[in-house]
Amino acid sequence: MLWGFIVAFLGILVVAISGAVVWYWRLKMVREAGNEIIDSVERMRGAYKRGKFRKQAEAAPLASIADPAIAAVAFFFCLAKEKPMYFDAAKNVVRNRMKGIIRPGDMEEVLVFGEWASKNVTSPEDPIRRFRPLWIEALDMQERQQLIGIAEEVAEVGGERTKEQEHALQMLRRMLMN
Repeated sequence: MLWGFIVAFLGILVVAISGAVVWYWRLKMVREAGNEIIDSVERMRGAYKRGKFRKQAEAAPLASIADPAIAAVAFFFCLAKEKPMYFDAAKNVVRNRMKGIIRPGDMEEVLVFGEWASKNVTSPEDPIRRFRPLWIEALDMQERQQLIGIAEEVAEVGGERTKEQEHALQMLRRMLMN
């Protein structure tokens, strides 16, 4: 009778330990699944924040521009970047066409700044949206037409305009002339 009691007790003990191990394993798997979900949410959140920061960083150089001529130079360089092989030729067009608008002593500095400000811009339409209020306020109708003319000349450097350049020029005309 004592042996039967010991065997029954050991059986209950083995079942209890087995049950505890099984439940421990199940809870561990649930915890790992939860950690994976949290990790993936954190990665998505990090990617969102990086994207948001990248957009702010791209816009930061353009946001500092308050002069319509400098804004125009930065926009022209954004247009010229669409044909990288002809960038230097487009830069010469900008230099020649902006001679009477920008003081000769400031020309090189404005060109360097405009080139730097346009480096991280992904689309030539972005500066149009950013600078439209500045151009509308500061430029009369003739100056706006002159800006469009220079932009068209920059886009034509190296041959036909790219699709992106054509869309940007259409947007520029629509936003400045309406």
